[in-house]
Amino acid sequence: MADAREESALPIHSLRVGSVELLGETFSVVKAGEAEVVRAAGFGSPSSLAYSTFGRQAELLAVRELGGNDTALAAVRAYDDGDASLLDEVDVHQDGTELRRAMWRAARLVEPGTLASYGDVAAIAGHPRAARAAASACGACLVGLFVPVHRIVRASGKLAGHADDIAVRQALIDHERTMGMGR
Repeated sequence: MADAREESALPIHSLRVGSVELLGETFSVVKAGEAEVVRAAGFGSPSSLAYSTFGRQAELLAVRELGGNDTALAAVRAYDDGDASLLDEVDVHQDGTELRRAMWRAARLVEPGTLASYGDVAAIAGHPRAARAAASACGACLVGLFVPVHRIVRASGKLAGHADDIAVRQALIDHERTMGMGR
């Protein structure tokens, strides 16, 4: 699994954006920083994703398209074809506290096609009493799919979030199970 790089203090001068089709919808990736790590990923257009992540700063940055051989886009295409293994090799970065970053690292350990509770993620992260912190970290995740928060559920086994978000999460879980991803 690729660890997030610590470069939030470095100024961002440009963005690289791209999109591919995933489950019949546009899935976009935004990379930034000198190492060009994934800073945002999700369904929707690259420009709307960049704006929702970087705000008005996105309008001031130079924006270039990611090439067709980009590793993050290739990983999403492979996932769409039934292979989730490349997602773990993609470097991501999200700003957050050490606790929040620990929760995101733990979420990356949940196997495709399986579910884990917020409490499970907290325990994996070494903070077994921090289920609410795990839920908060999942809700704040900007690099969904690469940090598979769609696999994280309430202790009851139910998905949490807004109605549209729940539908997307369920579609991703169904895709993983239908394609036989995981162990």
